[in-house]
Amino acid sequence: MSKKTHRNSAAIICDIREAAGLARRSVIRDLCPCRNRERDHDVWREVFRQAREGSRGERNAAAHTIGTLMQKAATTKSWRDVLRALQNDLDATMAEPRAASLILGQMKRHGHAHRGAARQSYRRHRKVLELGSKEALAEWVTDRLELPSKLSARDPGLDRLWRWHQHRVRFQPNRRTKEAELLEKAQQFVSAGA
Repeated sequence: MSKKTHRNSAAIICDIREAAGLARRSVIRDLCPCRNRERDHDVWREVFRQAREGSRGERNAAAHTIGTLMQKAATTKSWRDVLRALQNDLDATMAEPRAASLILGQMKRHGHAHRGAARQSYRRHRKVLELGSKEALAEWVTDRLELPSKLSARDPGLDRLWRWHQHRVRFQPNRRTKEAELLEKAQQFVSAGA
């Protein structure tokens, strides 16, 4: 099945807002990253809104779409950029109990075995967004290592740590990177680069 790219964003948003129930669910389902390449932020905001405020069927379709977006964001930079831009919408959706339950249930169907695993997976996906740039990583390292001056984003040790982090996120998305491991690598690379 080839991936679709819908018409313009305004038409998609209009379809989501004004179409009848079954047609609306179909549009939301068709926006899923497993079927589509739509990366327009306004369209995705509407999907997040449907996850919070739509009917049960619309929330189910939006949950599948958002769950797949989160999984794609763990491995693909372009989807991660979309999710990073929609971070506030994601947090608002996950704060709403019905929407969060559906999204976590969707993530659970994608291979999580035990109770609570989907919530842990959400936290893991969420952490990927927090260290999204070299500057954010430089601030994190400066804070954790209690360095006397702020680490430059052009520091060779930080560059090496950034490449290691990007490799981990892209090629080993299901492997947990604990703070202690990242801190150990930061000490190793930053002191080696200094």
